[in-house]
Amino acid sequence: MTPRSSLTVKSQSPTFLIFIAIAAVMPVASVVAKEATKSADSRAAFLTQVGRHFPVWDADRDGVLSRTELDGLVAGSKITGEEAAAVAALKRAVRSTKYQLPPLSEAAIRQIATAPAKDQPDFGGMFRYGADKIARTNRALFASGAPRLETIRQGKLGNCFSLAPLGAMTAGRAEAVKAMFRPLPDGAWEIALGASTVRIQPPTDAEIAMTSSNEGDGLWVNMYEKAAGQARNELKPEEERAGSAIDALARGGSAGTMLAFITGHEIVRFSCKFAKDAKTSPAVFAEKLVELRGMLTSAQADGRLMTCGTLKTTTPGLTPNHAYAVLGYDAATDTIRLWNPHGDAFKPKGATGLEHGYPQTDGILNVPVPDFVKQFSGLAFELLPK
Repeated sequence: MTPRSSLTVKSQSPTFLIFIAIAAVMPVASVVAKEATKSADSRAAFLTQVGRHFPVWDADRDGVLSRTELDGLVAGSKITGEEAAAVAALKRAVRSTKYQLPPLSEAAIRQIATAPAKDQPDFGGMFRYGADKIARTNRALFASGAPRLETIRQGKLGNCFSLAPLGAMTAGRAEAVKAMFRPLPDGAWEIALGASTVRIQPPTDAEIAMTSSNEGDGLWVNMYEKAAGQARNELKPEEERAGSAIDALARGGSAGTMLAFITGHEIVRFSCKFAKDAKTSPAVFAEKLVELRGMLTSAQADGRLMTCGTLKTTTPGLTPNHAYAVLGYDAATDTIRLWNPHGDAFKPKGATGLEHGYPQTDGILNVPVPDFVKQFSGLAFELLPK
């Protein structure tokens, strides 16, 4: 008897097979068409805001938006909604080192938005990203009543070094995080960061567009970021300060140093350099693992906070040049529990391990200690006062 599958194939005409092929392509074409329409709509909406507001944005009337003018616009609480999203898109482009930008006249902005070169920004996409974030943000401080780690998603600032310590504290001392924030009668806020207290105004819509998202769970992460950036700026000589608190965060930094700053406690570091050195003997490698396990066990028993970071990585799902929070250590499985501020989800395409990666949900993953030291650069451990 001829197999049924063979009979089916023989009965199909060339015209029918062409129809099936076209039908298979149609969903993909439909998605591409929708994305193209969405991109065009975003560009049009961005340019509408530019056309409507550019004469006011250009405060000195020289026909070009300067960094100083953009900083003032970002800090302006009266600039809201889609206007703020357009300002944030321009500010992101000016701040980035990836783009080659001409002076930002209205004509130049229109040219870039309509037909950007490879080394120029997608203003439409940046605008839509910011507008969506502004619209989704819940303006309560803690919408759920308390800080939650699983809602945090790092934005476009590159400030993992400030979010990793916050994540460690949120997981280990949620009430301490909540106690950081104190409202003032004039509408400003005081944010306690270790031994420092920083006074800030609530984040503007443009600042919200550029900082982290919190899945509708309140403004506390954005408030922390603004306070951390402002505190960082104030610690530097005036001539070395960034144009704004948000810019100060975008310059990068050390998660361990920030952990010490927001807790007010000293830290001790552990380097994983030995694991990348071909000259390290198996005996020394084993000794260093024992040392690390001891430090992890001790810190966990004391309730001390921990962060870690990567430089180059080869394991899928691990972010290079990135800071993570250390949430705990399981001695029974010899695994370190980590949190990535991006809040990623990841599923390995193969067996869990160095080659294919480790499952992640909301940025949380577990990595065996021997694997960890091969991919991470080191850790910082909080030291509690005696």
